[in-house]
Amino acid sequence: LRAANEVITVTKELADFLRQIGVKDISVIANGVDTRVLRPQPMEEAKSALGLKGIVLGYVGSLEHWVDLETVVSALPSIDATLLVVGPGLFTDYADTIKKMAKDLGVSDRIVFTGAVKYANLSRYISAMDIGLNPLKMMKKNEYAAGGKVFNYLSCGRPVLSSRMISLEKLLGDEIYYYDDAESFAMQTKAILGSEVDSEKNRRIAEQYDWTRMAKLYENVLENAFD
Repeated sequence: LRAANEVITVTKELADFLRQIGVKDISVIANGVDTRVLRPQPMEEAKSALGLKGIVLGYVGSLEHWVDLETVVSALPSIDATLLVVGPGLFTDYADTIKKMAKDLGVSDRIVFTGAVKYANLSRYISAMDIGLNPLKMMKKNEYAAGGKVFNYLSCGRPVLSSRMISLEKLLGDEIYYYDDAESFAMQTKAILGSEVDSEKNRRIAEQYDWTRMAKLYENVLENAFD
């Protein structure tokens, strides 16, 4: 990284960290989303197509130990909802850990694991969610980054509930919701479900981070790097 002509990273916090270890010429370009592919679908139709009913909380992403589904599952007994988990395990047995925890808490029947889903089919799964979840453990990797799944949810018009991460708060502010523990997760979930969702507003936020727009920023950085 120190020898690179140019380094691109996704948040100011990660750029600051890289400068502290001697990396120079850093540009910050946020993660994005293909809003042409991820588009809102009628929620009830999406739920029906997936065999889901009632309130659905959803997570899209890898199943690994940097994810904090533990907090979500521990809050599930106090929430009348199904948890939809979309994504594969990568390197570890994290999915098995979550399944065991769900069994111990008596909520296994309210969690659906889909495994990997093609990106082109993701709109249906996200559109079936009443809330899109971004649960992450408190570690620098997560605190300094702002992952793309948040924009995936917003692109499909869904509200987002995330563990509190400084970079994400600075990037999106109060455009999404945050929690700190299982109790506040349950509280925020109920608050979101009790409020009116502005799907069009969420979609407009995602459009600001469309990959077509972000690609132009990448192009400018690459051109400057080779001048």
